[in-house]
Amino acid sequence: MKINGMVTIRPQMIKDAAAFYKILNEGHFQYFTMNVASIEAEKRFLRRSRKEWQKESAFNFTVMLGSKVIGAVGIMPESGRSYNAEIGYFIDRELHGKGYALQAVIQAEQFALVFRPEIQRLQAIIAVDNAPSIRVVEKAGYKREGCLKSYLKCGEQHLDAYIYGKILR
Repeated sequence: MKINGMVTIRPQMIKDAAAFYKILNEGHFQYFTMNVASIEAEKRFLRRSRKEWQKESAFNFTVMLGSKVIGAVGIMPESGRSYNAEIGYFIDRELHGKGYALQAVIQAEQFALVFRPEIQRLQAIIAVDNAPSIRVVEKAGYKREGCLKSYLKCGEQHLDAYIYGKILR
């Protein structure tokens, strides 16, 4: 999928592991809830991700700028409520502020609209202090619906998070 010729998304591949490891470990993502210990650990995650795609329990994409991996975006339907799904994303910190995350979110939404017609609602859960991520979802048309106290665990910290929602259809 392509918007404005800037970024594309494609299903994640094992060969993306080194790029994801570098982005996540060198980018100092203080709000990322998972720790990527090694390239091998990332490869294991990507293998699980492929199985989740086959089971239709998660749809994870690599965000590409030309031929370069710059991040990821994913849609995870809720267990037992496949009409609701969470969207999440990250972009290489060196490329923040250029609109790439917004483009990736919009493309993931288009995937859901075309290929997952059962998904009626997308939601994003974002740490209250994560202003860049909040800007992305607000620009994409998500509405803040509330605050979840001590909801996210990032490292050893439990953080409050906003929940944002968007009705797709």
